[in-house]
Amino acid sequence: MLAQALLEKATAIDPNCSQALGALAASHTFSAHMGWADMAATAPIAERAALSALQADSEDPWAHYALGNAHLFKRRFDDSLAEFELALRLHPNFSLAHGSYGTLAYCGLWREGDLAVRRVLRLSPRDPFSAIYCGVAAYAQFVGRNYHEAIRLSRQSLRQRGDFVGAHRVLTAAAAMAGRDESARLALQELRHAQPNMSLAWISSQLPIKHEADREHYLEAFRCAGLD
Repeated sequence: MLAQALLEKATAIDPNCSQALGALAASHTFSAHMGWADMAATAPIAERAALSALQADSEDPWAHYALGNAHLFKRRFDDSLAEFELALRLHPNFSLAHGSYGTLAYCGLWREGDLAVRRVLRLSPRDPFSAIYCGVAAYAQFVGRNYHEAIRLSRQSLRQRGDFVGAHRVLTAAAAMAGRDESARLALQELRHAQPNMSLAWISSQLPIKHEADREHYLEAFRCAGLD
């Protein structure tokens, strides 16, 4: 990724630039979440960069945000949420940290996750990352079995960023569970185009879903959509 290459140059010039290190760590976890990189290989790289950011500046919200993401994708859920909370205490208007706090939905706390993301969408309606926040809100609604709202939010996300794989995933799953078979089929087709390595095994091994029931719910939706 170009962003990673530029961030690596920045950290080579200034190894103590905490914000660059934090952004570099976050770019690695985002790449894995999008299916562009293997999570098992990427998570330790992201964690090292995040810890270096903290060592450079322990009060940089970017460093705590990055470490929160690294913890999340290593399934250290309590540590992840604690880092996002600390990032927000240091910078209450940090929209990315608000959006990532929406990953409470991965812990089964879908209402709390939805509230966190709706808050950032309200406070920063033209945020460049709003497509991601809508995707997080869509997943929260899927966990809550509100499939039609999950579909609406997924489509809102994709109108802003057509390649956002997270929204393609939720749209496919929610359409399948809502009984919209043709919509689910078409959504799965678009998902496979956006993420060619998508599979049930990928979902099971790569996505940091805390509760087995929530993971099985997501997997069942994709089975209904025709994914194998």
